[in-house]
Amino acid sequence: MTTRTAQRLSLVLLCLAALWPPDAVEAGQLKVSPIRVELDADRPLGVITVGNPSDQPVLLHLRISEWNHLGGHDVFSDTRDVLLNPMIFELQPQQEQLVRIGLIRPNTSQRERAFRLFVQEVPAGPAVQKRRIATYLKISLPVFLAPAKPDVPILTWHLEPKSAEELVLRVENQGNQHAEIDSVSLLRPNGKPVATIDRRTYVLAGQQRKWTIPADGFDHRELLTLTAASDRGTVRTALKLGRSGPVEEAQN
Repeated sequence: MTTRTAQRLSLVLLCLAALWPPDAVEAGQLKVSPIRVELDADRPLGVITVGNPSDQPVLLHLRISEWNHLGGHDVFSDTRDVLLNPMIFELQPQQEQLVRIGLIRPNTSQRERAFRLFVQEVPAGPAVQKRRIATYLKISLPVFLAPAKPDVPILTWHLEPKSAEELVLRVENQGNQHAEIDSVSLLRPNGKPVATIDRRTYVLAGQQRKWTIPADGFDHRELLTLTAASDRGTVRTALKLGRSGPVEEAQN
């Protein structure tokens, strides 16, 4: 594997694993800022800056897709409601490009709409002709279209059996805007952990996320304490197998 190929592979892994730093994502071949765009009727235009800090030119193609989370999977579909300009461009070393993201029509839904902006490197001709093995850059950023009357996310937590060895922890967002969960922990009454999830996750409006966790040594009669840290604060609630946790808003 060449140094350039290794750098590209490391970049892909970094970008896919860390899409939510505070202001920008930067790793080797590309810098994008900000890493999340929020649009509404009063703010129908957003701008991101794409920079190339490397010593090699890069050709990039951008596209945007509507984003839902259904049946445990991210689902992306074509959309004409958001405009990108430009959609394809070349960045020389140390060069930056402004990309405008425009709302073509207002969000008439009572819920926030979610999209993903994909930034993908276009393979160079010589690399294709020489049949080199190469990993090309691809990252994605969330874009949110606010509803006419936005409200806070409202999360309901559920603990359900999956098998003798596994449980399912599920969170449902009953609000009309997304929630960003940073970490989740489940503790037994004696303070010992049942599960800890340190993976940032978006729970889209009106949708749900779930995690499979081990059930080793777990007494189904136990009343657990769930703690979830999110972008709006921290929620603590009691949770028992087969019984939902109360609907609560995050408390700082």
